[in-house]
Amino acid sequence: MPKSKNIISLVDVSFSYNNAEEQLKHISINIKKGSCILITGSSGCGKTTLTRLINGLIPHYYEGELSGDIIINDKKTNQMEAWEYGLYVGSVFQDARSQFFTSTVIDEVAFSAENYGKSPKWIKERMNSILEYNEISYLKNQKLINLSSGEKQKVAMAAAQINDPDIYVLDEPSANLDNRSAWLLAELIKQLKDMGKTIIIAEHRFFFLMEVLDEVVYMKNGEIDARWTLDEFAALTEKELDYFGLRSNKMKQLKVKESLEKNHDGSNSYLEINDLAISYNRFSKPILTHLNFDFKKGDVVAITGKNGVGKTTLAKTICGLLIENSGEIKLASKTIRSKYRLNHSWFVLQDTDYQLFSDSVINEMMLGMEQSESNRQLAEKLLRELNLWEYREQHPATLSGGQKQRLTFAVGLMRQPDILIFDEPTSGLDALNMKQIVKLIEEKSTKGTVIIIISHDYEFIDLACQRVVHIGDYG
Repeated sequence: MPKSKNIISLVDVSFSYNNAEEQLKHISINIKKGSCILITGSSGCGKTTLTRLINGLIPHYYEGELSGDIIINDKKTNQMEAWEYGLYVGSVFQDARSQFFTSTVIDEVAFSAENYGKSPKWIKERMNSILEYNEISYLKNQKLINLSSGEKQKVAMAAAQINDPDIYVLDEPSANLDNRSAWLLAELIKQLKDMGKTIIIAEHRFFFLMEVLDEVVYMKNGEIDARWTLDEFAALTEKELDYFGLRSNKMKQLKVKESLEKNHDGSNSYLEINDLAISYNRFSKPILTHLNFDFKKGDVVAITGKNGVGKTTLAKTICGLLIENSGEIKLASKTIRSKYRLNHSWFVLQDTDYQLFSDSVINEMMLGMEQSESNRQLAEKLLRELNLWEYREQHPATLSGGQKQRLTFAVGLMRQPDILIFDEPTSGLDALNMKQIVKLIEEKSTKGTVIIIISHDYEFIDLACQRVVHIGDYG
């Protein structure tokens, strides 16, 4: 099949979820076989919905009102059964956890091939090859629940490859990846292109994709607003990228502003970490030992390191969700046990769905808070500043990934704790909302809150953080 042939065509496609306004409006686009297409735009613009049309989640999982024609491999999708999509399309969701069916890595990667009746010998050989290429063979026998978010994302990519589909649909595939893993993903995409595969990527971070893209599709309010060739996109200035609300298309270097070790005599320290050893639970072997650093009031500190090194475990220990193996954590010069640290901390999780409980955005903001006028005003202020006020009566489950991320961020600011910890707060965020989060972090810092940010997003770290704590080998 020649490369110039259209493998995907959308003709005047519109879609709205049940009882919701139109999410996609008259989308028409042809995607050629063997091409790599970036779909980008602000949070909630329709990127994920567009990917769901291609991988069959719409209309087979997400119901709604759909019009127009969607054609994959010369076949209209309204003539395809749900099970057929897996033969043509491999998918990686924005929340990799939500696409898993099994409990272990080896079972998850093999699952789809087993469903299509591939032989055990073929599955074993194919799986071992994929795991080795993705550098996750060491995870083969691990339980999925024990993996970091970045490791889960790698497993999801391996599972998408198992049936050797012609089309790959990747929704925010780098959201939880360290930078080395993002470059490895780009290399994998290049290899897939060389094999004639077609790759559609919905992303806000795309610096690592600049060598593999063929075209960039910019969406706004459910419509295709602009299209660029790679050369045209690479030529956009920072000012033009800002106009479209897009992140930088160049790799940002991490500038360490202060030393990661203790950098003062401790007299002004508010939170101190002394010879700390941590683990996934107090009975397991420590994964990090001899940790020593401290924080003054108002510090904004990034914790970086490769996927699976223990960053989230460290954060959970600092805020009291886990008990340290040894060492001590001091608050205002007093050693403080884990259950008391919980009273002084708020941890915004990487997986937003674990932390959203109410039936509306505004009720989520007010959950557990005194129903005072000042709290209602603060909730409105935060929602407006994070461009969420218009969704205040919506159920949080109806929000896009980026909107959920901003909501959990806002909830953390509402609580006004002494220590505020964010785990990958820019996952799924466009440039405009990322900069708004930086502004709110700066405001919170001036009030004396210690802010700890786990992130692989160097662009964000450079804007928001005063110090960097790097754990383990550089990733």
